[in-house]
Amino acid sequence: MAFFNSDKKIGTATKRRDFASKESAVTILTSGCHFSGKLYCKGASRIGGKIEGEIISEGLLIIEEGALIEADVKAEDIILHGTFHGKLQVKGKAEFSQTAVFDGDLQTPTILISEGAQFNGQVKMTPQEPTNFVGIDELHKKKAVLVPELSLSK
Repeated sequence: MAFFNSDKKIGTATKRRDFASKESAVTILTSGCHFSGKLYCKGASRIGGKIEGEIISEGLLIIEEGALIEADVKAEDIILHGTFHGKLQVKGKAEFSQTAVFDGDLQTPTILISEGAQFNGQVKMTPQEPTNFVGIDELHKKKAVLVPELSLSK
């Protein structure tokens, strides 16, 4: 006597898989891993190995202590515990722990560097873009009424 028929088992597994892929995607590259090329991650990512090339992370990117990153990186947020060489663009917050070693160019609206972290490079602080920002091009497409600039002259 079976408690579940095969259809229910497959249906439940499919639902769980769909939920996991949409809501809680996690990428983990442990120490000992070496990756060369273009790495694209969606959701939280944790890297403990060596990466060469390019990383695009749509979510939190955590570089573990002992990890070596030699890449151009674009990330939502980053926490660096390891070693980084390259260009780093962060939309949100860049955080460097006391074990972090950074050598490169950083572009971010928010930065936190802990005492003991090694930071060698340039920082360009960019304003954080509001999530509901509507550009002028979008307003023209919607045929919105724009108030002209007022100028006071003599």
